[in-house]
Amino acid sequence: MILEGIITTEDPANRMHVAPIGPHVDRSLESWSLKPFQTSTTFSNLHRTSRGVFHIVDDALLLVQSILGISNQVGAEPQAIYHEGIGWVLSGACRAYPLQVTEWDVSQPRAVARCLAGKPLEIRPFWGWNRATHSLLELAVLWSRRNLLDAVILKEEFQRHRIIIEKTAGDRELTALSLLDEQFKNRFEQN
Repeated sequence: MILEGIITTEDPANRMHVAPIGPHVDRSLESWSLKPFQTSTTFSNLHRTSRGVFHIVDDALLLVQSILGISNQVGAEPQAIYHEGIGWVLSGACRAYPLQVTEWDVSQPRAVARCLAGKPLEIRPFWGWNRATHSLLELAVLWSRRNLLDAVILKEEFQRHRIIIEKTAGDRELTALSLLDEQFKNRFEQN
């Protein structure tokens, strides 16, 4: 199964890099496979250090910011604490799993990193997801695949999810929708 979340890795200067990722995991969370594109910063950092921290989140804004790259802009980094021997842990997450890469397969454009997970860090209770946050997750995934999808389908999905989000969202979800809305409008105006 794929578990959607956020990974933090470290660049060569030990600065945090934040990215969305959906590792393949088993139900017991003992088997982890990450599949970053070899052209990505996440791959470069993981390949160099063999470690990262996977975060389970219930905050759609944090997830959307990571998908849009906002989390990596100077002055916009999310709150995080550096744990020696583990890496960067996002304070807005619910749980964090330190991952150690044990094996690489770099024969395809999407590398496969098989990982062992350390003891999870419990940061705060999982608040939960409502319909707006589910729709934002779907829109964020669609946005990450925008170059692979037909523009008409992308627009239709955006409008369908917008209705759900506007009916059920709180302030953070509406802010996330606004960020995605701006990106979608920029994309459609250019095409």
